[in-house]
Amino acid sequence: MVISLLLADTVAAAPAKPKPAAPKGDVTLPQLTKAFAGHCPKKTAGDVITCKDALPYINAAIKKYKLKTKGQKAAYIANMAYEGGYLQYNHNLVNHSQGTRSIMPAVSLRTFVNANKSVQKFWPGFPKNVDDNTIVDVLIKKKADFEPGAWWAVSGPGCAQVAKGLSGSQASFIAWEKGCINGGAETIAARAAIYKTVFAAL
Repeated sequence: MVISLLLADTVAAAPAKPKPAAPKGDVTLPQLTKAFAGHCPKKTAGDVITCKDALPYINAAIKKYKLKTKGQKAAYIANMAYEGGYLQYNHNLVNHSQGTRSIMPAVSLRTFVNANKSVQKFWPGFPKNVDDNTIVDVLIKKKADFEPGAWWAVSGPGCAQVAKGLSGSQASFIAWEKGCINGGAETIAARAAIYKTVFAAL
C-alpha cells in the first residue's frame, strides 16, 4: 500500500512535457492570428484554409524564398490577406486563371514559374507544355499556392530594392506596393492598413 501511494505521488508530480518551440524566425500561430485581427477562417474546406493549417506553408515559403526581415514577411502576409480575403480564396472569382494565395494574374504566375526550377518539375518537358491559363490549378494541386506571393515579395521584377527598405513605416510599404506589385500605381489604403496590423503583430 505504501509503495502504491509513493508511485501515485511520483506519477502525479511528473512534469508535463514542454511544447516544442517554433524554429527561430518562424511566424507563430499567435502572431498570425493577431495579424489577421479576427479574420482567421474557422474551418478548412474548399479554397478556405485556417490560419493553423496555412501556417506551415507560409513559413516554408518564407524560408524557401528568403524573406529575411520583419517588413518582408509582413508585406507578403499582408498582400496575401488583402488579395485572398484572409485565406478565403485561391482563385479570382471572375478570372479563373488568376489565383494562388496572393491572387496573382497568369502572366505573373508564369514569371514565377520561369524563374524557379523547383516548380518547373510540375510540368514534365517544361517549358513546352505549360498552359498559362492552368498554371494556377497546377500550383494549387501541388500545394505550392503559398509560394508565388513569397517569391514575388522580394524577387519579382522591381521588387528586390524596395523589399530591402520595408520597415514599420507606411511609406516603406507604399514604396514596395508601387514598385513591386502595383506597377507604379497608387497605393491601396486597405492593403496598407493591413500591413500596419501585420507588422505590429510579428
